Amino acid sequence: MFLLKQFLKALLLPPMPWLLMLLAVLIFWRRTWAHKLLCVTFLLILVLHSGPVNYALRYPLESSYPPLIDPTQAGSYDAIVVLTSGSIAAEGLVPFPSVDEHMFRRLDEAWRLYRIRRKPIIVSGGHVDPFIPAKDENRIAREFLIRWGVPKGDIIGEEESRDTFESAVESQKILAQHGWKRYLLVTSALHMPRSMLVFSRRAPEPIPAPGDFSVGKFELTPFDFFPKEGAAAKISASIHEYIGLVNYYLRLNFATG
Repeated sequence: MFLLKQFLKALLLPPMPWLLMLLAVLIFWRRTWAHKLLCVTFLLILVLHSGPVNYALRYPLESSYPPLIDPTQAGSYDAIVVLTSGSIAAEGLVPFPSVDEHMFRRLDEAWRLYRIRRKPIIVSGGHVDPFIPAKDENRIAREFLIRWGVPKGDIIGEEESRDTFESAVESQKILAQHGWKRYLLVTSALHMPRSMLVFSRRAPEPIPAPGDFSVGKFELTPFDFFPKEGAAAKISASIHEYIGLVNYYLRLNFATG
């Protein structure tokens, strides 16, 4: 099921839909509807990769939960759970292991919260791609926290999960093992609605503590209407979250397993 989900994600997320639409246009060019499909594809690429539409898609997700500036106002809690994103192994031309921008910001938020109130940090997330060997992704993330001064004994690695749903299930096992109930849930603001949806059902009681915000003040310039390289990655991430919300809602409410 997990492998099937990964293939479906590759088909549904940009740029694959645009490529499939253009392929259909090429194959059926002699048909009248193919000309219309070409126009639709062009307009979708132009509109969805513009600044205003990107902002409109990301804002509802990132504004769902405010940042937890002062965790002492959240009452008592037992732990901090931070979800992993992308880790970069030391291979090829990469001399040292590192993390991507989103993982760095999530870890930075977890570290900030830890310094205010020292609670154990559970780093949740493991190897995702089934076609390449594991590269100690979780350990790389944990070592960043150790490098920043978090004692090794205050960090627990959970590296069995492959997605957010499994992170909730595996994190709950660790929380239950230690008798912990309330905890801060740290992930990207864009990812928080989907995370809270599943964690509140599979690993209660999470307190949302989003980091990695990307939506700033809305400022419109003529250049924002032009497609941009950064917009492509953002639109893919936004669509991924909306699809994920629907997927998790269906799994939580209608799945029998």
